Amino acid sequence: MILPPKRAASATETGSPVKKLKESLGKEPVPGKVLVPDAQFSFQLGSQYLEKRVTQSKRIELPYSLIEAGRATAPPEGNFSGLLRLFPTTIGADVFPPYLIIRVQKIQPKPWPLTGGGLPVQFRTDKWVESFDRGRMGRGRKFLEDLDLQRTIDYNQDVLRQVVRVFQELKIKVRDIFWFGGFWQITIPDGTDIKLLPSSIASNPAFYRTKSEAPNPDPAALRSKPLQGVEYDDTTYTTAPNALLRPGIMLSSSVRTIIRNGESEESFKTTTSGILVTNRKGQMFITVATHGFEEDGLVNHPNPHKGTVIGRIIESLPGTDISIARLNPSLRYVNETFGTFAEPDSIRMNGISPAYPPHLRVYDALSMNNPFSGSCEGVTMALGATIPEEGDKDYVAHVWNLFENGDEPVDGSCGSPILDAEGKVVGLFRFKVANSSLCLSVSVIELREFGYEICGGEQTFT
Repeated sequence: MILPPKRAASATETGSPVKKLKESLGKEPVPGKVLVPDAQFSFQLGSQYLEKRVTQSKRIELPYSLIEAGRATAPPEGNFSGLLRLFPTTIGADVFPPYLIIRVQKIQPKPWPLTGGGLPVQFRTDKWVESFDRGRMGRGRKFLEDLDLQRTIDYNQDVLRQVVRVFQELKIKVRDIFWFGGFWQITIPDGTDIKLLPSSIASNPAFYRTKSEAPNPDPAALRSKPLQGVEYDDTTYTTAPNALLRPGIMLSSSVRTIIRNGESEESFKTTTSGILVTNRKGQMFITVATHGFEEDGLVNHPNPHKGTVIGRIIESLPGTDISIARLNPSLRYVNETFGTFAEPDSIRMNGISPAYPPHLRVYDALSMNNPFSGSCEGVTMALGATIPEEGDKDYVAHVWNLFENGDEPVDGSCGSPILDAEGKVVGLFRFKVANSSLCLSVSVIELREFGYEICGGEQTFT
């Protein structure tokens, strides 16, 4: 039996920006109260198939790993028998990167395990249905054959620059380029001739989807108020005793009045706070999601009705969806997560990750904590970049992520820092793709390109 960790309230002095416990546990958590799982499911197994019991995590550990140097691999000697015994009604198991696919007669209720042997798990009832649309493979010639991403080298920024240059020289304006630990997935303009597109890049197959086949979310759709009927932590932390702000608190834009069906309606955008940074002059700021605010640049916490303006945006970084905000004087901020009953110790963010191997590999573990997702676990799915339409950068480094697949929405997590297992900040959440579990984050390494660095310790704004 796997028991998923319950989102819980903080053990810190200012509370926690995690989702409140459900009605069955009361409106507010009580210290010492016994927590129960959101859901549970059972599976049959023999002791030879698992090294240890999973109790605090949704990650199923096997006697072997299905990952090798950031790439998916089959079980030893191609023996899938252990995977076939993990869950009831299993009819098949496949390693189809980037997923481990478990084919069952009946899918168990959520939440499901996040990973098995290190690979993200997906359940399917049809034994022939693929779990991931890679797109169409290019029919053109092979490029960068002197680079062997399959065996001899790791993905890195130099490889990425060369891949971007390939499409510049082909005069094909792609929207994004991502390496999924064994293959490329690239978004191209509608109408591009598939025969002109590279079939292989750096010894890895290249797959393509058009912009209409893989549309980015409409920014307007990312700016609505929180979903109705979902509880969020909208505590005003600026008024808490010994108030100390930190990444993951709820932020919002100013109120905007729109006319809908002939009637005026008030609306505001909700996001979450990012990390504390400093510029080359030693001045302090925090990061926020650009698309979550109006042109006036006012930053509200937790929202314009309940809270107050706590700062103002002073700069937006082109192509990144990152804005830099200065908080009001006397407000304190620290790059440290909130704790929970399950994990009382907070995580001190101890730097930024370059977001490429060996600092970060595909399938590496991630975490995120904010009022929308709760304290949740995640997985690195792909490393790559978007090609901006604004600014003078050739590309902006990004990471595809996957987070827990329970009932907690991650929509609205925009701006939240995503951490690796060492507490380094990998990226800042941008959006979740509709009808998909994939989430896009911009790499925080981009902050350095604009002269910003993560700031350590507790700081007071002046």
